[in-house]
Amino acid sequence: MKPNRHIASQVFRSPSPSASTGTRRPRTSRHASCIALVDDRFTSWLVYRECDPGAEPELSRRGLVRTLSRIANGTGLDLSFRRVYWYTDRPDGQLFDEQLVRSAVEGEETWALLERDLRRLAEWQSCETVLIACDDERILPAIDDAQLRGLSVVMLTDEGVLDFSLLRQEDPEWALLLSQADRRLTVRPEDLSDLKPLPNGEDRGADAQSAGREHNATIEEVVRSWWGSQSEESREELRVALAQSTGIPQEVDRELLLQSRERFVRPLSFLEKKQMRSCLRGIAGGDSADSQSSASG
Repeated sequence: MKPNRHIASQVFRSPSPSASTGTRRPRTSRHASCIALVDDRFTSWLVYRECDPGAEPELSRRGLVRTLSRIANGTGLDLSFRRVYWYTDRPDGQLFDEQLVRSAVEGEETWALLERDLRRLAEWQSCETVLIACDDERILPAIDDAQLRGLSVVMLTDEGVLDFSLLRQEDPEWALLLSQADRRLTVRPEDLSDLKPLPNGEDRGADAQSAGREHNATIEEVVRSWWGSQSEESREELRVALAQSTGIPQEVDRELLLQSRERFVRPLSFLEKKQMRSCLRGIAGGDSADSQSSASG
């Protein structure tokens, strides 16, 4: 069986201080819907660079969507992750929102499962951007086909890409795969540290829950601050609009998303956006009840 790229020699994957391709921060692109196709073992290799081939440790997927969003935003890409597909030959039994597991059974290979989904996404135009974490060059034809159908392809890679001339000499197939991508996101092991299980074998659930509470508190703070800056006339108009619709007026939604993004220094996730809108409804409704109570008193 043809070996995956991540079990080949790691010589070419060392950082190059003389490289210039990583010194410029790309300009922020427009907001784009994204689906991520992530190979289990390649991602584990990105986290644990010194692991023995075939012995890559399992990862905690609890913070996977958040981690990918942070990495993309840090390079100027404004991506809204709708879903992550996780390709593995060793199911971990973890269950998280916005993640689907594709398990390879006997006779299957994870790259083939990923390729099949990539072709389907392209055929159905399911998103604008696909983020791929896989180093098997056999998916190259599917990437080319997806691009011809209008999808933008972003690939996750290690620092070896920063010295591309050396990479082409050391591993031309991997270099060819990366050159096909529209964009490349270079990550260091520390960028993916949230995917490491805790030393006692547990994942970072407690940390994630704590971070989630902090994020919710920050979102509420942003919404309350915005609400407090509005005139009473504007508040009343918004109360009426909220009572007549299940959604949020677009201009209000855009303003709150912009302020939240500035506060978090990244776009909100899908769940955080829902929390923000729910928070606005709660604050508007509570403020209205307080006003009526004061008037009757």
